[in-house]
Amino acid sequence: MAIIISEEKKQFSWIPVLMVSLLFLVVIVGAYLLFFSATPFIEYIAPSSQKTISDISVINSNQFKSDISAAKQELQTKTQQGISGPSSTGGSTQSIGRDNPFLPF
Repeated sequence: MAIIISEEKKQFSWIPVLMVSLLFLVVIVGAYLLFFSATPFIEYIAPSSQKTISDISVINSNQFKSDISAAKQELQTKTQQGISGPSSTGGSTQSIGRDNPFLPF
């Protein structure tokens, strides 16, 4: 009786082939959609009642001056009312912490 020693034949695995082909297909479809397909225009997405960019970007000088004067008047009224800045809390005027935190103890 003869003893035959040979390696077992390996089964071919289809899973890596399917994964690579699926990845390749996703890359091809993504490149097509990114570079070659038709893109929707902004006019179809934006509502028709929205103003155009040229209308929005134009600043009327009289309107700008009135906005500045209104902001100045609002600031003056807030300062007169005492709401000019953040109020300090606590009774002590000494700041918390060291004067120079980088000096050794």
